[in-house]
Amino acid sequence: MIRVMIDSDVLDDIPAGRAQIVATYADLFTSKIAFEEFEKAHKDSIVVLIDRGLGDPLGLASVADVEPECLTAAQLPAWFGRKKAAGVEFLTVYSDRSDLDEIQAALKGTGHEDHWRWIATDDGTVDISGLPALRRPAAVQILPETMIGIHADLSLVLEDAWHGTEHEAAQVTLPA
Repeated sequence: MIRVMIDSDVLDDIPAGRAQIVATYADLFTSKIAFEEFEKAHKDSIVVLIDRGLGDPLGLASVADVEPECLTAAQLPAWFGRKKAAGVEFLTVYSDRSDLDEIQAALKGTGHEDHWRWIATDDGTVDISGLPALRRPAAVQILPETMIGIHADLSLVLEDAWHGTEHEAAQVTLPA
């Protein structure tokens, strides 16, 4: 089942009840109470936290954001090591299509080569060439905020196993 995920760097701009999964940055939550309040406000969605290199105060981020001014591919082996040691599940690398080779090279021989991928295209394309045979990304970010009418990006989640499907009945409604 394909699910919809909305992500934003502004917590108040993530609409409740509009996607099965919502994602935002781990550094925006400096207390467990703030995170629990956000989860409560988005009770019909799975909440995914992203580490963009500005900190992960609660240690809950499962996505490494590899793009300019965020994490680098070279930082991934240590990041994966810390997250696995902490028991964080669904470890994922978010990146642009053009960074796939660099990410694979950085992880080669580390034991972390087989990870979830969330690939940004922002042009409506879902097909990602260059992935190993029989692999597809867990999610593909296909539309930027300019195309969906809210301060967020929209992704399609292609893998049922990525962050489970316990919220599959969530209503998906986007602005007209």
